[in-house]
Amino acid sequence: MAMNGTDTVTMASTEKNTLLTADTVNAAFQGVGGKITSISVVEEQPVKKGDILMKLDTADIDLQIRKVRTDMEQQEVRIKQAKEALQNGYAKISTQEEQARIGIAAAQASESLLNQGTRAEDLERQKLAVEAARQALDLATVNYDRTKALFDSGAVSSAALDTASNQLQSTQNSVAQQQALLEKMQSGATSQERQQARLQTEKAKTSMTQTSQARLDLQNSAYNIDLLVAQKEAYAIQLETLELQKQRMVLASPADGKVTRIVPKVGEIVAAGAPVVVVESDQLYYNLYVDESQIHHYQVNGQVVGRIVALNQDISGKVRYITSAPQYASMRMSREKGQSDVSSFLVRVDVPRSPSLLPGMTVEVNTGANHP
Repeated sequence: MAMNGTDTVTMASTEKNTLLTADTVNAAFQGVGGKITSISVVEEQPVKKGDILMKLDTADIDLQIRKVRTDMEQQEVRIKQAKEALQNGYAKISTQEEQARIGIAAAQASESLLNQGTRAEDLERQKLAVEAARQALDLATVNYDRTKALFDSGAVSSAALDTASNQLQSTQNSVAQQQALLEKMQSGATSQERQQARLQTEKAKTSMTQTSQARLDLQNSAYNIDLLVAQKEAYAIQLETLELQKQRMVLASPADGKVTRIVPKVGEIVAAGAPVVVVESDQLYYNLYVDESQIHHYQVNGQVVGRIVALNQDISGKVRYITSAPQYASMRMSREKGQSDVSSFLVRVDVPRSPSLLPGMTVEVNTGANHP
């Protein structure tokens, strides 16, 4: 040390001893607990990220999933039935509305004709019908008189007389009917007939109002379909939640590494979030305490060279992060230098793992040699 121009205090400030450490991960079931049904690994077994470590009993959650799926299928049937009923209802309402429009048009046309009265050409046509009926009556009268005279003389039978009498009666009735119709056409519709025509028109309009109300009822049915669809979506979310819980009942390794501890045994009950497997990752690191006068030589992702004492071998590492050191480190370092006002910083250095490197090995770092 005298030849190198150094003393013990200077050497203590530059030569650092630390231990090689491995990151460990406490694996636990996220948000679920239950009975362990299988353990797929043993302690000291190497694992890759995603390898199955252990599983929980899924019998209860399987039943819940089956029930929710059945509920969803039933809900789908309800939605399908409701949509078909709504479609049929709209088709029926459309037919009823068309019939109501036709009924209104017919009633309004009849009422309009009744209020307008008989047209002149229709009236003239009815007068001709009355005249034709009277001419037929004259002929029937002459025929009856002639047949009656023949009957009285014994020239014809009583059957012939009856036939002539019936023809006379028929023509008399026809004249009466045609005359009555002519008189009605000449006098126009009565107030009672007009009122009846008006009532028929109002009745036809009422049918249209009823179909409009039925259409509103169908719109309410459409809202019910929306409610059924929303309920189905709620079932879907519930199913997704249950399936996620089931997935979480299979514990996978969170990182590449080695299983160092298995806490429970098959058949035991574990709580949600309780550590059940400890995995030692493949990432090795060591912590280095550097005082503030030297910390500016270290940067995140920068290279640091250390020496593995047991292997008598240098190894290069990369700085993961730099942070303030605990108070005890600052006090220790300041006492070594006799300076109570000097603080230390913690530098964490990651080291690539190899078969020869084991956690717990001593690492020596010359802080004075790791910078220009």
